[in-house]
Amino acid sequence: MSYNNNKRKQPQKEEKFPLGLLLPIIAFLAIIPLITMMHNYNNNLGQFEWFTTYTDVTDFFLYFKMVWIIITCGYLVFCLIYLFFAVEKNPIWIKQLIPIAVYCGLSLLSAIASKYSYFSFHGIFEQFESVWVLLGYGLMVYYSFYVMQSESALKRTMNWFMIGIAIMSFLGLSQAFGHDFFQTKFGQSLIKPSTYTEELVFNFEKGRPYMTLYNPNYVGFYAALTIPVLLTLIFAVKKLWQRIASAVLLVAVVIILFASQSRAGIIALAVSLVVMLLCMRKVFIKNWIIGAGGIVLIIAAFFAVNAMNNNVLLNRLQGMFTSEAEYYPLKEIQTNEDDVTVVYQSADQNAAENGKTTKNDQLVIKMLQDKNGADYFELTDGNGKDVAFTLAEDGVTNNITDPRFPFTFAAVQDDSFHGFEITIDGYAWYLSNLMNTEGQSGYYCRGGNSAMMKLATIKDSVPYLDKHYKLANMRGYMWDRSIPLLKKYFFLGSGPDTFIIAFPNNDLVGMYNSGHINELITKPHCMYLQVGVQTGVLSLIALLIFFGWYLIDSIRIYWRCHYSEYMTFIGVGVFGAVIGYLILCLTNDSCVALSPIFYTLIGIGLGINYKLRKDMAFVFEAPAPVVGTDKAAKVKADSNNASDKKAADADTDKTGKENADNKNADASDTGKAKNNADAKNKNTAASKPAAKQPSNNKNKKKKKRK
Repeated sequence: MSYNNNKRKQPQKEEKFPLGLLLPIIAFLAIIPLITMMHNYNNNLGQFEWFTTYTDVTDFFLYFKMVWIIITCGYLVFCLIYLFFAVEKNPIWIKQLIPIAVYCGLSLLSAIASKYSYFSFHGIFEQFESVWVLLGYGLMVYYSFYVMQSESALKRTMNWFMIGIAIMSFLGLSQAFGHDFFQTKFGQSLIKPSTYTEELVFNFEKGRPYMTLYNPNYVGFYAALTIPVLLTLIFAVKKLWQRIASAVLLVAVVIILFASQSRAGIIALAVSLVVMLLCMRKVFIKNWIIGAGGIVLIIAAFFAVNAMNNNVLLNRLQGMFTSEAEYYPLKEIQTNEDDVTVVYQSADQNAAENGKTTKNDQLVIKMLQDKNGADYFELTDGNGKDVAFTLAEDGVTNNITDPRFPFTFAAVQDDSFHGFEITIDGYAWYLSNLMNTEGQSGYYCRGGNSAMMKLATIKDSVPYLDKHYKLANMRGYMWDRSIPLLKKYFFLGSGPDTFIIAFPNNDLVGMYNSGHINELITKPHCMYLQVGVQTGVLSLIALLIFFGWYLIDSIRIYWRCHYSEYMTFIGVGVFGAVIGYLILCLTNDSCVALSPIFYTLIGIGLGINYKLRKDMAFVFEAPAPVVGTDKAAKVKADSNNASDKKAADADTDKTGKENADNKNADASDTGKAKNNADAKNKNTAASKPAAKQPSNNKNKKKKKRK
């Protein structure tokens, strides 16, 4: 079947797809990412010793996004019921959806089985990605796949998506140029209740946009998800003003990306654009002026923003790929029942002992009280030998004279703390066995916000990451502590939204060595580790199969199809967006501010791929040459000859059938000739078609000549 014949079978103009059925998709793409509203709540983390007792906190960017995701999914279910039972539209199911269904099922089981199921069902501090949100992602994948097989629905959705991008771009540009909309009186009135009269001040670096996405790093995610789609819209739309609007938004988002200083975002976008360029190579060659101009504009914007920020972009990109091996002399602090043990080994001592610590590297400290209540100390090494120390001139501080332990320490007593301070390499650690509450005993260490905790003993780690804590902007430490958790939570994980609990947030020594001291690690800065720890490695495998299946199917489609239809352009744009997002997930986490966009787009991508394979096979055939050329005329003549041949074959078949009927009629008439005279007339009438036999022979000769 020729390309043109297939093309003619497409409807000239589709009716507008009902907006009510598109609302869930529009909400995920354009509305929910914009939601920003003040929310005061108790995070219920006071039950954990590593968290401060101050549990009343405020959120602006996450909680209400979670709420509206759940509400939207409720409406989505209603839309599906309406389509299945009222419209009587048959459900569609493909094998590619099985892995995401498995992931959703395992996530629900993980939430039910979790020791901390309250957080899995209600969301947690600085995340709010509960199991209901995860199930909502799966529902949206199916719904957008199911609905987005209509070009009318796709066009209408893309228009609303562009409106959302336009609003986001306005916010991002205002922040990039130092005039944050949310720092204006009107802007603040939109995100806080009228009863709250104090001025809001966000602790974001001036000139570094965060939009409504909670963190400037997530701006890279938004750019990776939107720029490929905007780029393909320039080619997909027909009207000039639509192309101009897409180009303007494209430039705006590129500027915002560079201003956010998201190194991973820049790299992910570059990779996705290269893949798109290869897939659309013929389109870009045909429109090479537009392509070259776009590349020049992007490079110019990069260097312009880099110059405005004192070469920060180039410096950050270079630093992302360089990480020298590091050495940390402070190995461990053990908070035991009767003492505190500090494991410290200088680089020279480490070399002398072949990289292993011994009892010779241990300092054991006991803080005791005499009969008068005065504090005094006993210091020994791991072998039980006394470690000498002297009182400094201030009469309070003690200096350890043993060269193995270049520390100072002193007793500390005030209204909020009674214990001792030990200073190691310039950093003061506060420990005590005198502040235990009911059910506690032994020594505790004071962490961030005065939280008293038992320090973690780390047994499993990754050898390479042990020496590269600062890899990928200090993500090396978080990965080093997260990877061993995969073994512990292999089957069902710790529960959705419980990474902060699963992670050893009482590993203060590791946090100190990696530069995270007094921080709370709420996420691993890698979505794949996040999924593996929270909902289990099995769910991670299911999710990876889902992603991989879509990517392989897409590369097969968009590498060989010609780009003559609206859906092919949007399909390859979504493909590029998915690639960029998945690359970014290596160094960033899933977040309610952006994951709704991603899962909606990948669902749209599945729907487009299904439609192209099922009903639009002509996009995989070479388009017909332009009529008027010699080659086109030859193609047309060959087509006409083929049509004539087909018609001649039909005539031959018809005539052959008539001849067969004649023979049967002759035989029948011969048998009846003796009965009556009418048989003769009938035989004569039936013999008339046989007279056409010469004409039939003539047709056969004509066919042979052709």
